[in-house]
Amino acid sequence: MKRKIILSVLLSSILFADSMSDALDGFDDTPVVEALADSNNSMADFNETNISNETETTESLIEGLTGKITEQVAYSYNGDKPHDKFSSLKSSILLDYEHKFENGWRIKTNGKWYYDAVYDLRNHSYSNNELKEQRHETELFDAYIEGSITDTIDMKLGRQVVVWGRSDTIRITDVLNPIDNRRPGMVDIEDLRLPTAMAKFDFFYKDWRVTPIAILEQRFSKNPAFGSAFNPMKNPYIPKQDYKDVTYALSVGGEFSGWDVNFYAARVHDDAGYVKFAPKPTFTHDKVNMFGSALNVLSGAWLFKTELAYFDKLKYTSTGDKEFSRTDALVGLEYKGFADTMISYDVSLRHFNQYDNRLKQERILKDRDTYQHAFRISSDFMNATLTANYLISLYGKKLDEGGFQRAWVKYELAEGVNTNFGVVDYIGGSTLFDSIKKNDMVFVDISYSF
Repeated sequence: MKRKIILSVLLSSILFADSMSDALDGFDDTPVVEALADSNNSMADFNETNISNETETTESLIEGLTGKITEQVAYSYNGDKPHDKFSSLKSSILLDYEHKFENGWRIKTNGKWYYDAVYDLRNHSYSNNELKEQRHETELFDAYIEGSITDTIDMKLGRQVVVWGRSDTIRITDVLNPIDNRRPGMVDIEDLRLPTAMAKFDFFYKDWRVTPIAILEQRFSKNPAFGSAFNPMKNPYIPKQDYKDVTYALSVGGEFSGWDVNFYAARVHDDAGYVKFAPKPTFTHDKVNMFGSALNVLSGAWLFKTELAYFDKLKYTSTGDKEFSRTDALVGLEYKGFADTMISYDVSLRHFNQYDNRLKQERILKDRDTYQHAFRISSDFMNATLTANYLISLYGKKLDEGGFQRAWVKYELAEGVNTNFGVVDYIGGSTLFDSIKKNDMVFVDISYSF
């Protein structure tokens, strides 16, 4: 009996196995082990694809990140305490990020941090204003997005620099961006401009460009702190007025064969500002109007440049609520006829259309006409790894009202490693320059770009 039951079970199992084999016909071409292996491979490919995409995205973001680390030392060999001898031991780092999208738009932002150790290493008494304003700083510079809206319209929105005019030393029509002037004469204007939040549109028509600008952020130049080497005056503790309004500017320019021309108009807050005494003393930046133009003509190795600007509604501390207008003009020449060498000379005149003798109380004004001269020469050597530069800027019709001269050499030590060595000599001749002429200094810096 048991044998019959066992035979029945075996027969049933065989018949069930045959029916299952028929039912699964076509699946048995791929063994179970191979199917599991294929499944694991597919999952691995999926993971590798995701990791690869994430890696490419990360690498794409990192590719746009660059930076520069700089160490600078300045030695003032004629200065008065506490600004004599080693006057600056500054460490700084600049980080820059830029990313371009597939549609041609791009974003850019950079920021800088610096710390001047001289204020902690030297056992001297510095003014509270100098310690607060020049000991260390973290600054956001460029921060904008730009691109083409249509084939003929571009937009740039955010913190940016907009340069009007062509001169590298004297500002005539270049009024939209303030500058960092806390250590005057050390570097060129192109490295001193402070970006300002603006909405800028460029409309192109044939050879012409129309650029309306809305200035969304009201910033003003950074001047030497009270009690510092370049501003020995004591702080009068006059509060500064803040501004949250929007100002406007317009540029219309054309570029042609061998020459270009630009016309400017702006209603902006006066960067210089003045002390308004009523109802209480306040450092104020009233709005002024500016209308100007710039013309550049290129002929062979020669570049002729000229700028003209008219300002009105100007006010000064010494003249109260009285308004003035002023006409500023510049002519200049650049010559590049020598190999790897550039020579330039600019001269400017600032003329008060109405004059008041009280203006002589302003630190740099002696009469209704203020002249400024700037001569510059720059030459490359050793396959452009070494650049020698010299600049002298003097005020006065007879070049006798003060100024400065600077000679410096830039040398590429290795890829990404550069050094800069120079000397600055301040020249007396006016109330302003007589007060800072002892600040002559030697400086050297070394930087690593990555």
